[in-house]
Amino acid sequence: MAKTSKASLAKACHEAGIPVPVGADADTLRHRLRYWWAGKGWLFRLARPANRKGSHPVGLLTEWETVYWIPDSRMAKMIAESRLVFILGRTLTPPKDAKLLDIPKDFSKTWPIGENNDGEY
Repeated sequence: MAKTSKASLAKACHEAGIPVPVGADADTLRHRLRYWWAGKGWLFRLARPANRKGSHPVGLLTEWETVYWIPDSRMAKMIAESRLVFILGRTLTPPKDAKLLDIPKDFSKTWPIGENNDGEY
């Protein structure tokens, strides 16, 4: 993605239905535009040991009693389909007692399933 202004990135996020945090820098906004989908995020809690899937995004959930909020994304879909988590619901913003788990910056390189050569899904 070419260098663009923070204002244009924020506008693109708003138009895509992706929340823009207060004080977000341009890299954060670019990251959200690349990986986040519009819509409600997912609330997960581990149901089974995450190591049953080997190298899988569900391995990012490490604490048994923690409720994780993950933005609507390919990563959230992969975790939901893993059958190793309880899906507790969906919400636009993370609840105060949930831990926000953002998509890692190297997500496309670590889990390249379904991607084209540009790293876009």
